[in-house]
Amino acid sequence: MSTTFASVALAPSPFETQSFSFSKPQEDQTFFILSIDINPKLQKICGGIDYPIECLTSIIPFLNENVAMISMSILKVEIDAIHNKTKEALDKTYKLSMNPPTSRLLPLCLKSCINNYNAILESKQRILNAISMGDANELSMELSHNMEDVFACEEEFNKAKIESPITELNSLLVKIITNSLTIDVNMINV
Repeated sequence: MSTTFASVALAPSPFETQSFSFSKPQEDQTFFILSIDINPKLQKICGGIDYPIECLTSIIPFLNENVAMISMSILKVEIDAIHNKTKEALDKTYKLSMNPPTSRLLPLCLKSCINNYNAILESKQRILNAISMGDANELSMELSHNMEDVFACEEEFNKAKIESPITELNSLLVKIITNSLTIDVNMINV
């Protein structure tokens, strides 16, 4: 399994570039690990982005018969997945902050993550507005800010030299956001 580094330069920030490492699926990995039939149009959309398995597993729970299998609709569903996964991360972070800290710096790191997750949740409507208006620049900017918020959360633990108890959730959030950045609002119907 190879490791991929995502580097995103965003402004303004106390650090110019953040990197966050996570495993990337092997190139020959297929959709066979999922136990349900997958719409071929969804397979095509998810198959053309960086993390196809995460695309499918994050989108499928939100699908219903009313969701058109076009990239704009799938992108909206992916935004719901980001929102849901961020709520999950926020809940876990709150629970961790209620336990007696193993380090005096842990509560500070968790507070920073809580603020970052809240910023991601607050961006949902701006993202949906950008999608509806076809504003790819605004969409990209909002999603990039979300990515920066996840990186900043992990960076707090790195600076404190504490192992992050939420790395897995943050890694998944990065993958879902990366996928969302890859799904272009202007893609033609597939």
